[in-house]
Amino acid sequence: MPNFASFNTNPDDLRTLIFGKDTTATSRALVTDASGRLLNIQMDGTITSVLGATITAGTLNNLLNGTITSVLGATITAGTLSNLLNGTITSVLGATITAGTLSSVTSISQKSFQEQQTLNVVTADAFTALPAVTTSVFGTYSFFIYNKGPGTNKVDARVEISANGTNWFDDVDTVTGIAVGSVDVLVPKRFLKYTRLAYRSSTAGSPTTIDVFFNGQGT
Repeated sequence: MPNFASFNTNPDDLRTLIFGKDTTATSRALVTDASGRLLNIQMDGTITSVLGATITAGTLNNLLNGTITSVLGATITAGTLSNLLNGTITSVLGATITAGTLSSVTSISQKSFQEQQTLNVVTADAFTALPAVTTSVFGTYSFFIYNKGPGTNKVDARVEISANGTNWFDDVDTVTGIAVGSVDVLVPKRFLKYTRLAYRSSTAGSPTTIDVFFNGQGT
């Protein structure tokens, strides 16, 4: 038939809108920014794996109540990962954020290292305890004790644990006679909410000075 085309020669005429339904089951057209990126993605769902993804100068936002269970080797370069409200990222392995922004995150559950130092502590004849550490957030932890001296005065040490911060139990048997210039590491055997190190002079009337380092690794 004359003047009748079997094929549309203008691809723009084939474009169509994509709709989605809101919480009231009303159809809404999906909206993008000027570069064609979808805006305002809100979800109560789960992203189970983001492997080797790259966000370059872009924005991933509004993951509301969602869960990202694994972000492996992802790279965010000058981009923004924002508004993870009540969401969870359970694993971030080898991820890189370069000049970007990770904002409005209520919590990220991943392994983290913490150290507390108590330096130049002078021992006495009776056991004295350092301030308790809240160890409920750690999977593994230990106390490093260094005897600085003077002379040949030695130190004894032990680990104490408690569920309420008031009543204490001797978790690690007393390590006796840590010599000047020597170190020892005490690792708790049992898990409770609070853990502390107690110390004393090995010989009455012969005080020494110690440095104590607590190292903890999160779960």
